[in-house]
Amino acid sequence: MSRLHTSKGFTLIELVVVIIILGILAVVAAPRFMNLSQDAHDARAKAAFAAFTSGVKLYHSCWLTGGHSGYTQNLACYGDGTIDSTTTGFPLGEDTAQSSNQGTQLQGAYCGELWQSLLDNQDFVLTSHTNWENQQASDIDIVYWYAGGAISDPDTYCYFNYVSDDRRLGSENWELKYYPLDGRTVVGRSTLSQ
Repeated sequence: MSRLHTSKGFTLIELVVVIIILGILAVVAAPRFMNLSQDAHDARAKAAFAAFTSGVKLYHSCWLTGGHSGYTQNLACYGDGTIDSTTTGFPLGEDTAQSSNQGTQLQGAYCGELWQSLLDNQDFVLTSHTNWENQQASDIDIVYWYAGGAISDPDTYCYFNYVSDDRRLGSENWELKYYPLDGRTVVGRSTLSQ
C-alpha cells in the first residue's frame, strides 16, 4: 500500500494575496503615523494657549478678590507682582505707567511681557512680529505683537502665533488672540504675514 503525500503550505496565489493586503494596509496606515509630529505640535500649541487663558482668569480673579477698581500697577497677588492691569482689571503688561497711559493703551512689548509673566516659564522662545520678519530664526516658537491700541476699543488685542511647526512666512499656524478689554481669548488657525 502506498500512501499519498500531501504537502501542507500556502499556494503562490495565497501568498500574493497576503502581500497585496499588507501593502494596502501600509499605504493606508503610513500617512497617519507620519502625521504624529503635527499632532504633537497641535497639542503643544493648544496646551500653551490654555495655560495663558488660565493665567488671564487667575489674574482677573486676583484683581477682583483684592478689591481693586480701575487701573492697578504691579498687582502683588499674582506672579512676581510686576503685571499692571487694564482699567477693567485684566492683565496688560509691565511698567505700563511709564508712557502715562495707565492701563488704557496696548503696546507690542506688553504682549511679550504678558506671555512671560502669566506663564512664568521658559519653555517657549518668543520674538516680536517685527523681529521675526527680519530673522525667522529656527529656534522661535511664538511670534507675538498687537493690533489696535486703545484698550477701550473691543478690536484691540495681542496675538501669539505658534510657529514652531512651520516657520515659513505665509504658512498657517495656531494663533491665540487676547483682548485686554474683557479678558477674552480666541484660539484658531491664522496665516502670519508681513
